[in-house]
Amino acid sequence: MLRYLVLILFAVNAAFLAWSQGWLKPLVGVQPDAQHEPARLQQQLHADRIAVLNGAQAASPGTAASEATPAADAMPGAASAASDASHAASSAASGATAASAMTPPATAAGICLQAGPFRSEDMAQVGSTLKAQLPADAWSTQAVPISGIWLVYMGPYADDELYAKKLSELRRIKGLNFEEISAPAALAHGLSLGRHTSLADAQSGLATVKLRGIRTARIVVLRPEAELQLVRVPQASQPTQVALSAIKLPQGKAFSACRP
Repeated sequence: MLRYLVLILFAVNAAFLAWSQGWLKPLVGVQPDAQHEPARLQQQLHADRIAVLNGAQAASPGTAASEATPAADAMPGAASAASDASHAASSAASGATAASAMTPPATAAGICLQAGPFRSEDMAQVGSTLKAQLPADAWSTQAVPISGIWLVYMGPYADDELYAKKLSELRRIKGLNFEEISAPAALAHGLSLGRHTSLADAQSGLATVKLRGIRTARIVVLRPEAELQLVRVPQASQPTQVALSAIKLPQGKAFSACRP
C-alpha cells in the first residue's frame, strides 16, 4: 500500500513540473504565466505614454500639467467639447439673470375682512373711521336684513303677589310652555307664552292661548324688523390688516375674515 502511495505522489509531482514548465501546453492549451486575454493588449491606445507618478510628482502642479499634455494632445475633440459646454452654460446663466431682472417681484394677495353688522345710527361713525384709514373704493357696505321678534306676552306685573299667582295659574295648564322675561326693562317681570319671527305667527299663537282660557295675553314687539349694514374690505393687504385691527368700532366690534 505504501508503495502505491509513493508512486502516486511521484506521478503528481512529475505532472505539476511538466505543466509549470510549459511542456503540457500542446495538450492542455494553457500554462501558468500565459496571458489569458491577449486581446486587451491590442485594444490599448498609446500604452507607451503611460507614466507612473510617485507621491511628490503627483502633488506638483507643474509635473501634472506636463504629464497631462500628451493626453490633451490625444483628445483635442474632448477639450473643444468641454469649452463649448462651458460657454453654453455661461450664456444660459446670463439669460436667466436677465429674465429674473425683468420679472417684477411677486406681491402677497390681500385677504377679505368684514365687520358688523351695524345699525344705521352707527354707520356715520364707522364711515368716518374707515375714511381716515382707507381709500373710498377699498371698502363697501352690504345690507343685512334682521327679522323681528314678537312675543305673546302677559304683564308686566309690579305686584310680586300677583306675579306669583299668574305663574301658579300657568303651571296648572298642561302642555303650556312659557318663560319669565327679565329684559328689556319695559317688559321685565312679565311672562312670554311664545316667541315668533313674524307678526302672523304671533297672532296665530295668541289665538291658540286664548282658546286655552288665557284672556290677558297680548302681542308685543321684542325686536323690530331692521336692516343692518355689514362693512367689507375685499383686498386687505398686510399693512391694511394691521391698521384695521387697531381701529375702534361701535359696540366693540372688530374686523375678521369674511364669511360666505
